[in-house]
Amino acid sequence: MIIYFFIISQFCSEMKYSKVDSLLIQGSYFIYEENYQEARNRFNEAITLEPQNPAPYFMIADLLALYMSDFSTDTLVKELFSYCDTTIKLSNKEIKMADTSGLPHLWLGGTYGLCAFYKAVNKNILSAAQDAIKGVDELTKAIKMDSCLFDAYVGVSGYNYFKYRVASLAPWGGKSSWEKDVKLACVKSKYFGYASVAAYASFLIEEKRYKESIEIITPLIDSFPRSKVFRWTRVKAYCKAGELKEAKAEYEKLLELTLASQPNTFYNIGYCRVELAKICFRLGEKEECKVQCEEVLKLPYVKGMKKLKSEANKLLTLVKHK
Repeated sequence: MIIYFFIISQFCSEMKYSKVDSLLIQGSYFIYEENYQEARNRFNEAITLEPQNPAPYFMIADLLALYMSDFSTDTLVKELFSYCDTTIKLSNKEIKMADTSGLPHLWLGGTYGLCAFYKAVNKNILSAAQDAIKGVDELTKAIKMDSCLFDAYVGVSGYNYFKYRVASLAPWGGKSSWEKDVKLACVKSKYFGYASVAAYASFLIEEKRYKESIEIITPLIDSFPRSKVFRWTRVKAYCKAGELKEAKAEYEKLLELTLASQPNTFYNIGYCRVELAKICFRLGEKEECKVQCEEVLKLPYVKGMKKLKSEANKLLTLVKHK
């Protein structure tokens, strides 16, 4: 399968890269293993070797965003945007020095995209849209300067996918190159191959191509069995496909991993338990549904917990009257 080939070929070809590139790729592996400290160590080492290179600063910004998402916290926001600002400053400096590799535009595009995503999640939609447009413009410039800069294709494919979905609402439909571009990013990216696969799997879910999504994300789960990153995508595909037993097993695994590595991330624990309760209810497993709901009600109040507790109470009411 092409995804297995991608994983193997990316690992085997690492020795061909520069020392900094190798450190960036090693750091990315550690991110997907959720070993954030080791990832940051690699990126900091890259900064020590090339302090004017924007790439490791972007990687740390990406790490901080993923960490905050993983731990359901916003404590590192200032640090995140500080690293984004540094990436933008150094990238623009390289552009002014007439760098023709396209890489400064890649890092600029990635940074604006990261800012857009974080702002969108936090409901700052206007600013997010402005950053998203800047990001796509920079990634497009990167590809124009070097069509083999495949890491830029995933961001452009995401934008093209968005346009395709909007156009598909019209009678004349919406054709797009989004799928061709994201496939190229999956197979040929130097830095963002795994992220491209995850993005592709997410697009396929939106397209209701659930089995394909599961097929391409599963090899990454096999490669990072203790990581939750890719499991969130697969469990969504299972739920959308109506594969309830598989979804239940996945949420049980996500809960197990969360309790083992992040016992104080109460929102994540509560979310897994509520979703498990919903699935158990649909499977007719009333007692298990009740147990999960009662565990949610025991959790302390943190951001988002009020809604989870409300859902748990509604499910308990349904169980009692069924």
